[in-house]
Amino acid sequence: MDILGEILKQVLAGAAEQQAPQQRAPTPQQRAPQAAPPGMPSPDDLADIFKQIFGGGSAEKLPEVVKQFEEKGMRDQVDSWVRPGPNKPVDRRQIEDVFGTREIDELARKRNIDREQLAEVLSRYIPKIIDELTPSGQVQARR
Repeated sequence: MDILGEILKQVLAGAAEQQAPQQRAPTPQQRAPQAAPPGMPSPDDLADIFKQIFGGGSAEKLPEVVKQFEEKGMRDQVDSWVRPGPNKPVDRRQIEDVFGTREIDELARKRNIDREQLAEVLSRYIPKIIDELTPSGQVQARR
Protein backbone atom coordinates (compact mmCIF):
# COMPACT_ATOMS: atom_id res chain seq x y z
CA MET A 1 0.00 0.00 0.00
CA ASP A 2 1.42 3.36 -1.02
CA ILE A 3 -0.01 5.47 1.78
CA LEU A 4 2.97 7.83 1.68
CA GLY A 5 2.43 8.43 -2.04
CA GLU A 6 -1.18 9.44 -1.39
CA ILE A 7 -0.16 11.74 1.46
CA LEU A 8 2.57 13.30 -0.67
CA LYS A 9 0.04 14.06 -3.42
CA GLN A 10 -2.17 15.84 -0.89
CA VAL A 11 0.63 17.73 0.85
CA LEU A 12 2.41 18.80 -2.33
CA ALA A 13 -0.85 19.72 -4.09
CA GLY A 14 -1.89 21.79 -1.09
CA ALA A 15 1.41 23.63 -1.13
CA ALA A 16 1.12 24.31 -4.86
CA GLU A 17 -2.40 25.69 -4.39
CA GLN A 18 -1.21 28.01 -1.63
CA GLN A 19 1.59 29.37 -3.81
CA ALA A 20 -0.43 29.74 -7.03
CA PRO A 21 -2.80 32.69 -7.41
CA GLN A 22 -6.41 31.92 -8.32
CA GLN A 23 -6.75 31.83 -12.11
CA ARG A 24 -9.18 30.97 -14.85
CA ALA A 25 -9.14 27.42 -16.20
CA PRO A 26 -5.62 26.53 -17.34
CA THR A 27 -4.81 26.33 -21.03
CA PRO A 28 -3.26 23.11 -22.37
CA GLN A 29 0.16 24.76 -22.16
CA GLN A 30 -0.40 25.59 -18.50
CA ARG A 31 -1.41 21.99 -17.77
CA ALA A 32 1.89 20.63 -19.04
CA PRO A 33 4.24 19.52 -16.25
CA GLN A 34 6.85 22.11 -15.48
CA ALA A 35 10.39 21.42 -14.44
CA ALA A 36 11.48 22.60 -11.03
CA PRO A 37 13.65 25.72 -10.95
CA PRO A 38 17.39 24.97 -11.08
CA GLY A 39 18.63 23.63 -7.76
CA MET A 40 15.11 22.89 -6.52
CA PRO A 41 13.66 19.37 -6.24
CA SER A 42 10.92 18.38 -8.67
CA PRO A 43 7.76 16.74 -7.29
CA ASP A 44 9.10 13.36 -8.46
CA ASP A 45 12.42 14.00 -6.69
CA LEU A 46 10.55 14.94 -3.52
CA ALA A 47 8.42 11.80 -3.67
CA ASP A 48 11.55 9.65 -4.07
CA ILE A 49 13.37 11.47 -1.26
CA PHE A 50 10.46 11.20 1.19
CA LYS A 51 9.96 7.53 0.35
CA GLN A 52 13.65 6.95 1.02
CA ILE A 53 13.46 8.82 4.35
CA PHE A 54 10.22 7.17 5.51
CA GLY A 55 10.91 3.66 4.17
CA GLY A 56 8.87 3.38 1.00
CA GLY A 57 5.21 3.83 0.26
CA SER A 58 4.11 2.16 3.48
CA ALA A 59 6.20 4.60 5.58
CA GLU A 60 7.56 1.73 7.67
CA LYS A 61 10.42 3.90 9.01
CA LEU A 62 8.05 6.45 10.56
CA PRO A 63 8.84 5.38 14.16
CA GLU A 64 12.58 5.62 13.43
CA VAL A 65 12.25 9.10 11.91
CA VAL A 66 10.22 10.31 14.90
CA LYS A 67 12.82 8.84 17.26
CA GLN A 68 15.63 10.63 15.41
CA PHE A 69 13.93 13.99 15.99
CA GLU A 70 13.26 13.17 19.64
CA GLU A 71 16.88 12.13 20.20
CA LYS A 72 18.01 15.52 18.87
CA GLY A 73 15.89 17.34 21.46
CA MET A 74 12.86 18.07 19.28
CA ARG A 75 10.24 16.11 21.21
CA ASP A 76 8.06 19.22 21.54
CA GLN A 77 7.99 19.73 17.76
CA VAL A 78 7.35 16.03 17.07
CA ASP A 79 4.51 15.94 19.59
CA SER A 80 2.87 18.85 17.77
CA TRP A 81 3.10 16.97 14.44
CA VAL A 82 1.69 13.73 15.83
CA ARG A 83 -1.10 15.18 17.96
CA PRO A 84 -4.04 17.21 16.66
CA GLY A 85 -3.44 20.94 16.38
CA PRO A 86 -0.93 23.27 14.77
CA ASN A 87 2.46 21.90 13.75
CA LYS A 88 5.49 23.55 15.30
CA PRO A 89 8.16 24.45 12.76
CA VAL A 90 11.58 22.94 12.28
CA ASP A 91 14.33 24.72 10.38
CA ARG A 92 16.93 23.68 7.83
CA ARG A 93 19.70 23.37 10.42
CA GLN A 94 17.58 21.09 12.60
CA ILE A 95 16.89 18.87 9.58
CA GLU A 96 20.64 18.67 8.92
CA ASP A 97 21.21 17.83 12.59
CA VAL A 98 18.63 15.02 12.54
CA PHE A 99 19.60 13.39 9.25
CA GLY A 100 23.23 14.48 9.10
CA THR A 101 24.85 16.72 6.55
CA ARG A 102 26.34 13.70 4.81
CA GLU A 103 22.89 12.18 4.19
CA ILE A 104 21.45 15.51 2.99
CA ASP A 105 24.48 16.00 0.73
CA GLU A 106 24.02 12.53 -0.74
CA LEU A 107 20.29 12.99 -1.36
CA ALA A 108 20.95 16.35 -3.03
CA ARG A 109 23.92 15.17 -5.08
CA LYS A 110 22.07 12.16 -6.53
CA ARG A 111 19.37 14.47 -7.87
CA ASN A 112 21.50 17.50 -8.74
CA ILE A 113 19.66 19.61 -6.16
CA ASP A 114 21.08 22.42 -4.03
CA ARG A 115 21.73 20.97 -0.55
CA GLU A 116 20.46 24.01 1.35
CA GLN A 117 17.32 24.17 -0.77
CA LEU A 118 16.69 20.48 -0.12
CA ALA A 119 17.09 20.90 3.65
CA GLU A 120 14.72 23.88 3.52
CA VAL A 121 12.11 21.89 1.58
CA LEU A 122 12.45 18.96 3.99
CA SER A 123 11.92 21.31 6.94
CA ARG A 124 8.71 22.56 5.35
CA TYR A 125 7.19 19.18 4.46
CA ILE A 126 8.35 16.68 7.10
CA PRO A 127 6.07 18.13 9.82
CA LYS A 128 3.08 17.97 7.43
CA ILE A 129 3.90 14.42 6.34
CA ILE A 130 4.30 13.14 9.91
CA ASP A 131 1.05 14.90 10.81
CA GLU A 132 -0.76 13.12 7.97
CA LEU A 133 0.84 9.75 8.82
CA THR A 134 -0.45 9.96 12.41
CA PRO A 135 -4.20 10.69 12.14
CA SER A 136 -4.89 8.86 15.40
CA GLY A 137 -2.38 11.00 17.28
CA GLN A 138 -0.01 8.06 17.74
CA VAL A 139 3.06 6.82 15.92
CA GLN A 140 2.44 3.27 14.82
CA ALA A 141 4.70 0.93 12.91
CA ARG A 142 3.47 0.47 9.36
CA ARG A 143 3.94 -2.44 6.99
